[in-house]
Amino acid sequence: MKKLIVSGCSYTAKEYISSAYPDMDTSWSKWPELLGKKLNMEVINLATNGAGNRYILQTLLDTIERTPKDEIGLVMAAWSQSNRDDWQNGMPISKWFNSRIKRPGDIYGWVRESLLGYITLQNVCKRYNIPYKQFQMIGLFEPWLAGLKRSEADQLKGLPRYEPLKNQKIIRGYIRTLIDEYEKFIDIDNFIGYSKTNKLNILIKLPFLNF
Repeated sequence: MKKLIVSGCSYTAKEYISSAYPDMDTSWSKWPELLGKKLNMEVINLATNGAGNRYILQTLLDTIERTPKDEIGLVMAAWSQSNRDDWQNGMPISKWFNSRIKRPGDIYGWVRESLLGYITLQNVCKRYNIPYKQFQMIGLFEPWLAGLKRSEADQLKGLPRYEPLKNQKIIRGYIRTLIDEYEKFIDIDNFIGYSKTNKLNILIKLPFLNF
C-alpha cells in the first residue's frame, strides 16, 4: 500500500486538542484520513496544533528523505499562516515548538519564506518523481494584517484581539508584487485553487476540498 504523507496545522492534525475544551473527543476522521481511505493509501499525518510553514516544510522533507520513494503515493502540504514561528529544541530528541505572535522580522520576509517553501517542496517532489499537491489551508498573510483573532488560549486568559496593521492597502500591494516575483517558479497546476487571477484570494481563503 502506498503512503499519503501530509503535514499542516490543527485543521489537519489527527490528534487535534482544543485549548478551551481539552477533554472534548476529537477522534473523528480528519481530511487526510478521509482522503487516504478514498485513495487506498496508508496515511502519515505529521500535522500538529499551531504549526507554521517552517514546521510543515521540514517535517515533509524529513519524512520524504527517510521513506523509500517507491512507497510514496502522494505528498500534500496544507500551508499555514506566515506569521507563525517554529523551532526545535532539546537534545538528543528535538521537540518542535511554535508561536503565532512575536516572530522576528516582518510580513514581507515571512511571506517570502513561505513562497520559497512552496517551491522547495515542489522541487524535491519533482526531483524524486513523487506526486504532490499543496494548498493554503488558512490565510498566509491576511489574518496578520487584519489583526489576529484571539486563540482559544487567548480567550481563556481574557486577552484582547490584536490590532490591525496600518496602511493595509499599501502592504497588500507589496505582497502582491512579491507573489508576482515568485509565481513563475511555482507549478500552479499542483497548487489547489491557485490561479493568476485570484492569487491573493487563494492565499487568504481555504480552498474547497470535496472528499
